[in-house]
Amino acid sequence: MSWQLEDWRVEDLGRQPYRPLLERMRDLHAAVHAGREPGHVWLVEHDPVYTAGRATPPAELLGDVVPIERGGKITYHGPGQLVVYPIVRLPRRDVRDWLRRLEAFGVAIATHFGVAAEPSVDGTGVFADGRKFASIGVAVKHWINLHGIGVNITMDLQPWHAVRPCGLSPDIMTDLSRAAGRPITMAQASEAARGALLLLRDDPDPL
Repeated sequence: MSWQLEDWRVEDLGRQPYRPLLERMRDLHAAVHAGREPGHVWLVEHDPVYTAGRATPPAELLGDVVPIERGGKITYHGPGQLVVYPIVRLPRRDVRDWLRRLEAFGVAIATHFGVAAEPSVDGTGVFADGRKFASIGVAVKHWINLHGIGVNITMDLQPWHAVRPCGLSPDIMTDLSRAAGRPITMAQASEAARGALLLLRDDPDPL
């Protein structure tokens, strides 16, 4: 399914394996840079995979971990997590502003479900009651974003215990269903994410 948000095309891609989508994302980034495509926002649920950002220690790059160009360390993607990839031109040439917008986007999704949330101090995620339910990792090239934010909706948290997610204890991870005290579906999360996307666009009042 796809929607139009001004000049952005928003697409719900459903469940996808990671590596083929990574190549599609890189190709799309090049097309946006060349002016052949408008900005796209992808909503995705991934098959289980670990990815490693640029700050990952070499000793942790083991097995099937996929090294990628985003910032940060190792994280996990899997069923029950909504990953949002905005392959768009940044509204301001300010990476810190962009990270704040992604955090505000994550907070807005939580608020939609009655969960009080707060951003991290370093632009890497969103927390509820001291536990992390959303992780942010991006690469910005030519002022166009790659990668994005993963929001845990209803997950098996056990895979997080195989790594130190974003360099933190795996015990810090949670999901929005646990934070809300009720089940939240991926369809409900996708709807909430679409409603919050305006927070990523430019506006007269900086976030």
